[in-house]
Amino acid sequence: MSEDVQWAHYGLVATIINGEAIAVVQNRILDARFNDLVIIPMGADKVFVRSSEGVDAMLIISSAEEFFKLVFSNWMRGKNDVMPYRRVVWVRLHGVPLHAWNVNFFKLCVFDYGRFLRADSCSVNKDRLDFTQVLIATPDLDIINRIEMVLVDGVLVEIKIVEEWG
Repeated sequence: MSEDVQWAHYGLVATIINGEAIAVVQNRILDARFNDLVIIPMGADKVFVRSSEGVDAMLIISSAEEFFKLVFSNWMRGKNDVMPYRRVVWVRLHGVPLHAWNVNFFKLCVFDYGRFLRADSCSVNKDRLDFTQVLIATPDLDIINRIEMVLVDGVLVEIKIVEEWG
């Protein structure tokens, strides 16, 4: 319907930085006095940004681009094509060697399962070394419970990748 097309046209599809919680992002936007901007979850780290007043959201975001770069990694007009489904899940990585314990290695381990969003602070700060927790956006509807063989300094290492659930 024409009103649906206009509603979608006045909004934006944006990607939230670092897999931040939507409620936290909405509060930051309100704290910055953008009281009429509403963010609607679309799955994973994608949100639809619209104005509750019916104003073109692109005009609002463009007027404060530096602020919104702190909240969104990118934004664009919604397209008519179907957006692929993604869900956000925490996975644990077991068996990561100490000398490979870093975010780049974590990204490599989850590459086949989804898009890396962030690692938990305990993993980044090396406060615990028995497993790491990684937040990913995945199209997979099945629970992730797999083993990957990864070559680390010429040695084949078994990394267990287990979704947190239940």
